[in-house]
Amino acid sequence: MERLRKADLLVLRFTDGEDLLEGMKKALKEEAIDSGVVLGGVGMLKNPQLAFYKGDGVYEPLPVDEEVELCALNGNIAIVDGEPFIHVHATLGKADGKAVAGHFAAGRVHLTAEVAISAIGIKMTRVLDSKTGLKSLRFE
Repeated sequence: MERLRKADLLVLRFTDGEDLLEGMKKALKEEAIDSGVVLGGVGMLKNPQLAFYKGDGVYEPLPVDEEVELCALNGNIAIVDGEPFIHVHATLGKADGKAVAGHFAAGRVHLTAEVAISAIGIKMTRVLDSKTGLKSLRFE
């Protein structure tokens, strides 16, 4: 992975086979970014996994067993248990022209992918919400 940071903007370029979320998390730690906005991501992925929230803390996995275009990736970064927590959703384009979207759970880069992140001056954390079962965003 290559990266470039100018002020609050961090741009990442991934190469074939890299784990997208792990690479993002590594870059966030090395750049000391603990709260931010994932402005966007594009590229290609192989066999990514999306998820759909079913309630009570349970996500239903939605594997995509093929190479796909990463058409959109957006979300935010907050702190959970002292670590950067990346919450992103993705829209993926299939070879037949159909799209699938949801919570982005996992994926390895196919050929290349690019992600832009903006660090923000607001401290954000996530805390378990007993009503929804989700780790809800909080501002400090």
